[in-house]
Amino acid sequence: MKNIVQPLLTSLVSASFLLTSPALLADPHNEKHEKHEKHEKHEKHEKHEKHEKHEKHEKHEKDAKHQKHDKHKEDKTADEHEHDLDIDFDFDDNPRDGFYLGLSAITTSGDDFYLSDHDDSKADFDFDVSYRVQFLGLFVESPGLSSRRLHGLYATPAWGINFFSNDIWSLDLFYETSTKGIDGLEGIQNRRKAKRGGLRATGYFDNSQLQVVFTPYSPDNAESDGIEASLSYGHNWQFKNWNYYANVGVHYRSEEILDYSLEQGYIQTNEEYSSSDGISTSAEIGLEYPLTSDWVFGSFVAYRTLSDRVEDSRTDDVSDGYKAGFLLTYVF
Repeated sequence: MKNIVQPLLTSLVSASFLLTSPALLADPHNEKHEKHEKHEKHEKHEKHEKHEKHEKHEKHEKDAKHQKHDKHKEDKTADEHEHDLDIDFDFDDNPRDGFYLGLSAITTSGDDFYLSDHDDSKADFDFDVSYRVQFLGLFVESPGLSSRRLHGLYATPAWGINFFSNDIWSLDLFYETSTKGIDGLEGIQNRRKAKRGGLRATGYFDNSQLQVVFTPYSPDNAESDGIEASLSYGHNWQFKNWNYYANVGVHYRSEEILDYSLEQGYIQTNEEYSSSDGISTSAEIGLEYPLTSDWVFGSFVAYRTLSDRVEDSRTDDVSDGYKAGFLLTYVF
């Protein structure tokens, strides 16, 4: 009996162990479910990572596009700003602001249109002060023979405002302070009675200068203001320390503008002297040589023609004239 019971008990214990073993108690369906859950979690994790990477990529692309757009706007703004600097209406930063002053001793000989008792063989001596002062676009100037490269052929003493300026063009609104001509050239300049105001456009092209002057306003002129206009062109050449220049121009004056008397010197004329429009021409050549950093030696020859109406009012046969001379200038 003992031999029978003992193997039986051993079998029962072994069966009990097998029944209580975790490996055997595990449900095959549960294992599949767990594997499926792990797989889904892995897929969700991968999808989440891909989604995050995609969002990061899209955000990076958007940021890059945004930065490019901002850079484009900044470049466009910079271009517009540079364009604004080229056309300068900013009076706080006007490129023509500055100061020039030249004192000249001048000796000349030649014709004199206005003084009937003038001796053409006699040399004239003049002392000329040429200057231009400009601040915040406002200027006052008095052209002279020593500043022909700064002022045009028909420039006169004036004050005004330089309201437009860039690398090429400069525009001024001005009003004359005197009708007196440049010292050394008064005798061959067609002086008029009344001061005038208007617009002056000056273009600077490498070594040349083009200037257009238009004056439709004159409060001192009789009845109508009339119109006066001029066009002049100048060119400069440099050879070692020598500077050469040549100027040519044409000048128009309407019949309403009164000239000075031709026979009595600089005395205001009667209205009967102004009977028609008048056109005159001018030409000038000269040279300059710097003796020191402050002293400049110069020489010139100037030629002027009289307008038809001035010729008709004269009692002689004068139709043109010239002036030639030398000058020594101290430049500040």
